[in-house]
Amino acid sequence: MKVVDLTVQLYDGLTSYPTHPKFVAMDHITHDFSKPRYIPPCEGYASKIFIMSDHGGTHMDAPYHFFKEGLTIDQIPLEASMGQAVLIDVSDKEPEQPVTRNMVEEAVRKNQLEVREGDIVLFRCWPGEWNGPGFHDCKSLDASVGDWIVEKKLKAIGLDLPNADINENMQRSVHLALLSRNILIIENLTNLQNLSKKRFYFIGTPLNLRGMTGSPIRAIAIEEW
Repeated sequence: MKVVDLTVQLYDGLTSYPTHPKFVAMDHITHDFSKPRYIPPCEGYASKIFIMSDHGGTHMDAPYHFFKEGLTIDQIPLEASMGQAVLIDVSDKEPEQPVTRNMVEEAVRKNQLEVREGDIVLFRCWPGEWNGPGFHDCKSLDASVGDWIVEKKLKAIGLDLPNADINENMQRSVHLALLSRNILIIENLTNLQNLSKKRFYFIGTPLNLRGMTGSPIRAIAIEEW
């Protein structure tokens, strides 16, 4: 089996988006603290506490994120977060350029990609290191790409940026177009450059968090079974 991990590593102090809280990790019980309670050879146990946004790291947006009556993350069918997937690489664009429908269609044509109804499409928009210099200024998806996604009847999309919409677009056109139709959005993917297949199986299941607007996921691409 060949698996590519597309997930950002979470650690104490990580900031995934400038306005979101940092990931916080702290000791709850240490080995040294708990050791006296146990009999050798047991040396005690350790556990930690972590605090994070439901949109921290690599995560999935639920429709409730933008719609009061939308599905919360625990109401998302598991099958919606996994399935056949295609990578569309537009990372050769200038960072200040939004990803447009024309760019996407040209990448599909140039790479002879087949995008099918019900697919999951991953967009590679950023050529550098995740969260590196310039990362948060890189423009993501123009509203025209949202229209393309809807027309293609995809079930989910993902990208390697922290916001599917261009940050300055306060109408959040892509989020509204997709989440209103229960098309899921995955943000902060990484390692997309390590994919070697045009088509692969994607799994990005959210945690079973009651009433939440999103969830961190472990995103993986299975290129060979």
